[in-house]
Amino acid sequence: MLDVVAIPELLAQVLVAIATGGLIGLERERQPTRKFAGLRTLALLCGAGPLVVFVGQQEGQPAAVAIYLALAAALAVAVATVRYATSEAEEELGFTTSVTVFLVALLGILVGYGRYFESTSIAIVLVVILAEKERLHGYVKGITDEELRDSLTLGALVFILYPIVPAEPVDPYGVLSLQEVLLFGIFVLLIEFTAYVSMRNLGGSRGLAVTGTLAGGANSFATAGVLARFASQSREALDPTSAALLLATVSMIVRNAGIAVVLATALFWALWQPVAAMAVLAVGVAAVLWHRGDVAAELDLELESPLSLRSALQFATAYAAILVASVGAQAWIGDLGLYATAFAGGLVSSAAVAVSAATVFNDGGVGVEQAAGMVVLGIVASLTAKIILVELLTDRMRWRAAAPMAAIGVVGVLVFVLT
Repeated sequence: MLDVVAIPELLAQVLVAIATGGLIGLERERQPTRKFAGLRTLALLCGAGPLVVFVGQQEGQPAAVAIYLALAAALAVAVATVRYATSEAEEELGFTTSVTVFLVALLGILVGYGRYFESTSIAIVLVVILAEKERLHGYVKGITDEELRDSLTLGALVFILYPIVPAEPVDPYGVLSLQEVLLFGIFVLLIEFTAYVSMRNLGGSRGLAVTGTLAGGANSFATAGVLARFASQSREALDPTSAALLLATVSMIVRNAGIAVVLATALFWALWQPVAAMAVLAVGVAAVLWHRGDVAAELDLELESPLSLRSALQFATAYAAILVASVGAQAWIGDLGLYATAFAGGLVSSAAVAVSAATVFNDGGVGVEQAAGMVVLGIVASLTAKIILVELLTDRMRWRAAAPMAAIGVVGVLVFVLT
């Protein structure tokens, strides 16, 4: 039997670094007329990183890394200088390639220190950013001032406020953390903003269906209000809007179950049957409405940006209140109080009920059946709230959307009780 030849660590590092730089260089080779640092240059530059780290460690000269990075910076400046000297007057100048050269050198250093996962992950992200240049520029040109402010607000919450908020529980039951409350608010904002950006440029019946699916995962109650108002304006849009509302319902159901299962895996076996039954029924009715409706119609749906601190505060407050009330109700009243709290909370935010149920279960306050029951009742309460809203806004969707949503809730409860 032949012995497996052991590859020296330095050789493995150099090969990984060359592959990492070559991956980035492949993207740079896509436009040869504008290439100033391509596959070979970036592969060799990155491959030199582990060699520099090795020599510096062997000779006890950590300054070797600094010299290597200084040379990489000089190469980046040289690339920018050559491009400026050879460019036409009307050509748009940029420094992307120069910055890429320096980043490739840093990736080579990371590989030299054994950070394989970090270096390759960063390289993949870098290639995606470089390859999606036109799409990213198009997005930036189309973004509004309000969306920019919303993005900055979200970034401030994630990277500035969240790290400094206390993580210790602040309630008598020891389950409510301000950091978890803020994280929940950030989660809601992120979903809403992502859904809004994704659907802003969609129109027509097909776009309406995608809008319902995306927005339903962010805020199904608000989605129901928008779609109901839209249905009241046009009878031709009745079937597409009803189908979109049912798809939004599916997104809400799957989202809530997904949140609960991700936070508490043990809830999967108690939830999958009622969730599957509700989702299949909703998709089936939506498919019938879709195929019989005028799906080719051009429908305009104007939505304002849903990202606001007031909305996040409302959701976070609902989450905190539901969490504390659930634990208190369980301690003082038992399962009946727990379920009543879950239903009442679901009228405000069914996602908050799902998070609360998983949190209480993980803390040992309730069992699997009680926590899963909270999730199901939160979904039923959300359906109830949307039925009431739709009925208040228009009676046109009563048999196409409101009645199916009522049936979905009944089926979910029955399947949960009987299984």
